[in-house]
Amino acid sequence: MALDNINTRLSIVIPVYNGAQYVQRCLDNLDRQTFKDWQAVFVNDGSTDNSKEQLDTLASVHEKCKVIHKQNGGTAHTRNAGLDTVNSQYVTFMDVDDDIDPYMYEKLVRLMDDTNADMGICGYYFKVEQGDNDAAKNTYLEPKNYPSCVLNGRDAIREKLIDLWDKDVLYNVWNKIYRMDFIRENGIRYRDGHVYTEDRVFNRACIEQCNCIAITDECLYYYVRERAGSTSERYRKENFEIRRKEYKELQDHFYTMDVWNEKSREYVSREFMERVAGCIENIFHADDTLTEKEKKHTIAYILTRADVMEATKYAEYKSFKMKILAAPIRWRCIWLTYWIYKSVYKIRKQNPVLFHKLKSKR
Repeated sequence: MALDNINTRLSIVIPVYNGAQYVQRCLDNLDRQTFKDWQAVFVNDGSTDNSKEQLDTLASVHEKCKVIHKQNGGTAHTRNAGLDTVNSQYVTFMDVDDDIDPYMYEKLVRLMDDTNADMGICGYYFKVEQGDNDAAKNTYLEPKNYPSCVLNGRDAIREKLIDLWDKDVLYNVWNKIYRMDFIRENGIRYRDGHVYTEDRVFNRACIEQCNCIAITDECLYYYVRERAGSTSERYRKENFEIRRKEYKELQDHFYTMDVWNEKSREYVSREFMERVAGCIENIFHADDTLTEKEKKHTIAYILTRADVMEATKYAEYKSFKMKILAAPIRWRCIWLTYWIYKSVYKIRKQNPVLFHKLKSKR
C-alpha cells in the first residue's frame, strides 16, 4: 500500500540497519534542502539497536518523515520495500550515514524537469574518515564526476556508456534520481542476494531500458567510503565469488547494450582486476579466522582461476600502484602476492586516508 505521498514530487528511500546514531543527522540534511517537495521514507531493516524507537519519534513530529518496519532482509530487500510504498513523480535513495549538498535535490529535480530524462546523475565525493579528532587532516574527499550532458536516445547512451562506467558515476544509486513511472513501467527492482553489488544490478537494469540520461558534473553527494571500525574493514569469505559473478554480468551488460569491443573488454578486465586486488587485500582482515597457510591457499586459488588469468591479458592499468599490485597476480607468484598485499593491508589499517589516496587513480 502506498504512503500518502501521491502529490509529493520526490521520495527519498533510506534503509536503516542499526543506524540510530545517524538518523537525526540524516533528517537534518534533508531539512536543509532548498527543494522542499520531498518525503523521506525510512525503512528499518530489523535493527537491533534503538533505530526503531528513534525513527518512530521523528515520524511523530516530522510530517515529511515516514517509517516502515520490516524483518531483516538486506539492502536490496529493504530498498524494494521502500519502492513498493512510494507514489511520487521521482524517487532517489540515500544511505543514512552519508551527507548531501543543500542544493542536491533542487538541482536534480530541475535537471529531470528540463530534460524529461529517465535517470538523472550528479557527481559525488568518496569520503574517508580517519577516526581521530583532527578532521581536516584526517578526512579525504575524492571527487567522482562526468562532464554535464544529456544523452538523448539509445545511440547516445551507447556512445558514452564505457566512459560513464569507467568514471565511476554509474555504480551507485544515491547520486541518481529516477522517474518513478519509468521504474514501474519496466518492472525494475533490486535483486536480492547481491551483497554490496545491488546498486550496480539495479542501474544496469535501468540503463538497458533508458532512452534519456541527464548528467550534471556537480559533486552533490558525500559517500562515506570508510570509517575506523566500519564493515569495509572486515573479512568477507564470499568476496571473490561475488566479484567473479559481477565480472561476468558486466560483460553481459555490454553485450546486451551492443557495446562489446576492445575498449569495453579492457575496461571490464581492469575493473575486475581491481576487484581481485581488493579480494586479496581483504584476506588479511581475517587474522582471527585464517591461518597463514590458509591465506596462501586462498591466494593460490584466486590466482589460478581462468577468469582472473583472462582479465590479466586485457587490463591496461593507469596507475603505477595498480601495475605493482597486478604484477604478482599476472605472474601467479603466491609468496610475492602474499607479502605485497600484507603490506597494503597494514597501510590501510594504520592510515586509511593514505590508502585511499594511493588507490584513487586506476
